[in-house]
Amino acid sequence: MRHIITILMLVLSPASFAVDKYPVEHFFKDSAMSQPALSPDGQYLAALTPLNINRETVSRCKKKTTKRKSRSGIVDFCDVSRRNIVVFKLSDPNPDCQNGIIAKCERIRVTQLRSQNVAGFTWVNNDRIMFQTGGDQLNGVTGAIDSIGIYAVNKDSTQPKQLVKPSDALTNSKVIQTIPLSLLPFDPEHILVMRNDRKRYQLDVYRMNVYTGKFKRLIAPPGPVISWGADNDGVIRLAAMRDENSLNYETQIMYRDDDDSEWQEIDRFEGLQNGWGVTGFTEDNSKMYITTNLGQDTFSLGIFDPETGTIEDLFENEGTDVTNIGFTPTGEAITVLYSDINTKPQRHYLNEKWRDIIEGLKAAFDVDYVGIVSMSEYAEKMILSINSDTIPGDYYLYDTIKNTVTYLGSSKPWIDPKTMSPMTPMSFEARDGETIYGFLTVPLDSDGKNLPLIINPHGGPFGVQDRWRFNSETQYFANQGYAVMQINFRGSGGYGKRYERIGYKRWGLEMQDDISDGVQWAIDQGIADEEHVCIYGASYGGYATMAGITLTPELYRCAVNYVGIWDLEMLYRQDGRWDNQMGRWFRNHVIDVKDDKEQLRKTSPHFHIDKITAPLLIVHGRKDYNVRIEQAETLMDDLDAKDIPYEVMIKKEEGHGFVLEENRIELYQKMGEFFDKNLAKH
Repeated sequence: MRHIITILMLVLSPASFAVDKYPVEHFFKDSAMSQPALSPDGQYLAALTPLNINRETVSRCKKKTTKRKSRSGIVDFCDVSRRNIVVFKLSDPNPDCQNGIIAKCERIRVTQLRSQNVAGFTWVNNDRIMFQTGGDQLNGVTGAIDSIGIYAVNKDSTQPKQLVKPSDALTNSKVIQTIPLSLLPFDPEHILVMRNDRKRYQLDVYRMNVYTGKFKRLIAPPGPVISWGADNDGVIRLAAMRDENSLNYETQIMYRDDDDSEWQEIDRFEGLQNGWGVTGFTEDNSKMYITTNLGQDTFSLGIFDPETGTIEDLFENEGTDVTNIGFTPTGEAITVLYSDINTKPQRHYLNEKWRDIIEGLKAAFDVDYVGIVSMSEYAEKMILSINSDTIPGDYYLYDTIKNTVTYLGSSKPWIDPKTMSPMTPMSFEARDGETIYGFLTVPLDSDGKNLPLIINPHGGPFGVQDRWRFNSETQYFANQGYAVMQINFRGSGGYGKRYERIGYKRWGLEMQDDISDGVQWAIDQGIADEEHVCIYGASYGGYATMAGITLTPELYRCAVNYVGIWDLEMLYRQDGRWDNQMGRWFRNHVIDVKDDKEQLRKTSPHFHIDKITAPLLIVHGRKDYNVRIEQAETLMDDLDAKDIPYEVMIKKEEGHGFVLEENRIELYQKMGEFFDKNLAKH
């Protein structure tokens, strides 16, 4: 531990140098290491890392000695890296490996993808890794067709198998999802998954062979099940049912003691943003840890006893939702994980053993928070993460038996935290008296006054919130000399159901007013120069951007609409997105395009295109399933018809957010040039 402390003292020593402006690659090239995870036996470590397979395997690439762009400006095929799975053998007898130099451990490149990324993976037993490719990850919504494929491979790169083909998962009426439910501790060849192959919104439980991809449906559902729950042994014990025609989304919770017991109802409630759900079973499988907001505004944690039907209160936090518990792989509860009103990560300990362990690690690292990202099955080893608003992520291996900590690597080792800008929680009072929360980030070498400001509304919008964390976008803009404001406008998640519900059907109204009031607050505080404010957002944030420059054009000097919405009626009518159930949700939460004609004309930017005076950059992916490319195409057509200038960037291989490294770098290079031309104070 002494070695670690010495290193941290050096890293955290005060800076005595000015902050340079960094190139766009500094922030947006793929992480050197991400998603590190231990095998159940703790003998192997897997992680994602960028590999250029083309340069090693394609003859014309082997002959190239320099990296360059082609004349067209497109990144050359030979210069493309993709995120692949690499496995390190921690039990390698090499003395350097055993002394903690992980780079000296035997290293196996498990996947060899050259055109798409591994989006995520999980160990399903000590030998087998299951993974997904592609990744249309903006706001956690799957859109790109390649991200519904599921694959598996052994840790030594043998026996690769496509378990679920994307072509089989996409039909004319729905996307067939395969959702992992539980590992089977006594059956390493199979896992439990949920699939909606019979009905769009109803899930069945299958046992899936992780070597062959074969499915076997296990049990007849007790009704229209939308979610299942398994205990620590992989026994299906819970089913949440909802009739898709129920106007109030009434939810029934069904329970059984074991495989041979009958299902019985243990609770029933109006289920839209209300009720309870299981986060895990107690170690002896007799009770359940649940998150609930029944009879209260915010979610809290409790323990549900199915024998008595009672809930024992465990923990709640004033003003914010508490929804997560950290568990060991065998089901021991470690801590409650939550965010305070400023959305900084916090812990509430559930036992003294883990309090001593984690507090001891915090003291050794001299930090406020130590994350645990992976554990071996019996917690003999664990991977720790150190991250914050200025630290992208440093990873360490903690051996609880030897009581040693070993540095594994960093997400972005080229980033010096001393050169990054702190993300400061802020709040202000909206025009109707509602308190609105958010974050302000200013250039590190500025006095925080009279700055050019980028307003960056988040996507979603419901249930989503900006959090205190390292954000490459925010850090890039701050490094270029801009203040950045992220506003958790009403409708955002994390602050309870009242705060979210007052945003329902208020697109372009109070939700937009909150953003406008945030701009005015920054001006009144002397933070922003009112002549130098731009707005940039993605998805719903793209809608807020278009609403900003059409409904309040006087506020903004320029705008970037990234995979955003400008025509609300088109969003509602797009094929395949809004069936009967989701259509009803849209009408109750966004707008009823038939009955709310006056509100539609007032709040859909489509009807206010003549008001656009700010320079506009439009960014979209042709594979976007969530906000279709037609939103961008019709916007450009209407701008052309009215001779309103704009800039555009469309990528045919991207979906709802750019995930390929070369496209991401090109995007932010273009965005940086756009803001330099239209926002910077020269």
